[in-house]
Amino acid sequence: MNARRLAGAWQPGPVARRARRLLVLAGLAGLAGCGSFSFSIWPWSGGSAKIPDPPAVTAPVAASQAWIQRLGPAGPGFAPVFAAGSVFAASSNGTVARVDAASGRIVWRVEAGKRLSSGVGSDGDTTVVAARDGNLLAFDAQGRQRWSAQLGGEAVTVPAVGMGLVVVRSSDNRVSAFESDTGKRRWSFQRQNPTLVLRQTAGIAIAPDAVYVGMPGGRLVSLGIESGALRWEGSISQPRGATEIERIADVVGTPLLSGRDVCAATFQGRVGCFDAPSGRPGWSRDVSSSAGIDLDASLLAVVDDRDRIHAFSRSGASLWRQEGLSRRGLAAPLSLGPVLVVGDSLGLVHLVSRSDGAIAGRFPTDGSAIVSPAVAAGRIAALQTSAGALVGISID
Repeated sequence: MNARRLAGAWQPGPVARRARRLLVLAGLAGLAGCGSFSFSIWPWSGGSAKIPDPPAVTAPVAASQAWIQRLGPAGPGFAPVFAAGSVFAASSNGTVARVDAASGRIVWRVEAGKRLSSGVGSDGDTTVVAARDGNLLAFDAQGRQRWSAQLGGEAVTVPAVGMGLVVVRSSDNRVSAFESDTGKRRWSFQRQNPTLVLRQTAGIAIAPDAVYVGMPGGRLVSLGIESGALRWEGSISQPRGATEIERIADVVGTPLLSGRDVCAATFQGRVGCFDAPSGRPGWSRDVSSSAGIDLDASLLAVVDDRDRIHAFSRSGASLWRQEGLSRRGLAAPLSLGPVLVVGDSLGLVHLVSRSDGAIAGRFPTDGSAIVSPAVAAGRIAALQTSAGALVGISID
């Protein structure tokens, strides 16, 4: 049965308003002869209120636009990755490109021949994209197609490439691992989907011994890299509320590793960390995010669902909060040198001081939304706009 938009009498309450920029997918089984029924609640804009002007730059840092390339339309889930000295990126119309990170020069550019549902994963040798028809397409270091594989459903994560594997979660909540050189399926792991899940494109973290996957319902799982066996499963937040929409608490963005910690954020829930080897819960804080986090040796930064940026120490202590970019539709932050780099829904790139949250710089792009996080490529932050610009910003 086809997806339907809710319309007419439905009016978004406070919880639905917090779900702007995210799509909610409901699957209700066993209805009147249908195998399944689904409908989508599309992003709520919050009305026609004007987006506020951004705050002034008060703590400028040396930064400049290094280069720009045009790839084609993008959107949620289409973020560049950095590997082997190059930035890899894809567009929804099927363009896949490798760009020299230092100069912005196109190394190769190919057409996948299919529309894509999410962006690119790469380790520099194998580059993988997910097509809307449920196929994974892999390219070698020169841009030649290496293999294709059928997922059995649409990808809902960006393909993660590393340790000889390509790992992706599909719409049936199955995590599948493929050998990166051949495309042979190595293992799979599956959990039942809740009734309602966020329709968003997240990421997967690969470590030498494990794969870390954020799941619907606020769960984080650690899977053995060789077999996909469950090592541990932890709860970042528990679904709560009187309605199914209020009970959505899915992990958003990509779980990130630093030292012994693996950390992630949930929508309508919390941000928190676990001990990666054992799964023992660490600290957590009540911050609902619709974008995700960044994590490094000294700081965890998260954008909450009101577009406020929070910075926490690695022990969970609150360091500062920047509220001046509220209601601007922020993507997840990137920590790079002295600043956090974050794009917004009007195509502006904001630089925020890591030390105190002051506004340290601002760059326009093409005026279209930046909905996915930037990636660090040395001292360059590479990011992608919805209209198709791939931009490199140098942080001196």
